[in-house]
Amino acid sequence: MDKLDELTAKQEIQENLLRYARGVDRRDWPLVRACYHDDAIDWHGEFHGDADAFIAWVSERHATVPFSMHFMGNCLIEVVSPTVATAETYFVAMSRREPADGAPTDIEVFGRYVDRFEKRDDGVWRVADRKVVYDSTRTLDSTNHLRRIQGVLGQRNSEDAVYLSAAL
Repeated sequence: MDKLDELTAKQEIQENLLRYARGVDRRDWPLVRACYHDDAIDWHGEFHGDADAFIAWVSERHATVPFSMHFMGNCLIEVVSPTVATAETYFVAMSRREPADGAPTDIEVFGRYVDRFEKRDDGVWRVADRKVVYDSTRTLDSTNHLRRIQGVLGQRNSEDAVYLSAAL
């Protein structure tokens, strides 16, 4: 594999990781699904299973979450062959929980996605195996005042500015 092909592979894998974060944060489940091969396995906390079961699980968990943001950090992608690569991507995942019977809390999860990516017959790099490694968590009383701000506010659906600006 020459250097240009390796760099191209790394960029395509990086974009897959970023689409995953956008998909979860915007509750765009078809976008999240497109990040995985059909037979991919995800070890995600208490969840362990295939991509479709993961989408069902995470979409149910996020159905009542008013805020979610994944911040992707250090990302080391190692291309093993023209069709296999590994990636370790640090993340901070933040979300808010607003229980009906209690005060809202903000949850921060610090961890790493440890992924095996494969490029198969369709020529697209996708996750074949993911293990989410948890390094730490933090839960705080929410001090959310975002809705008092005037301007463009984030949405957890197709009305978010990122989808609307694509039509410009």
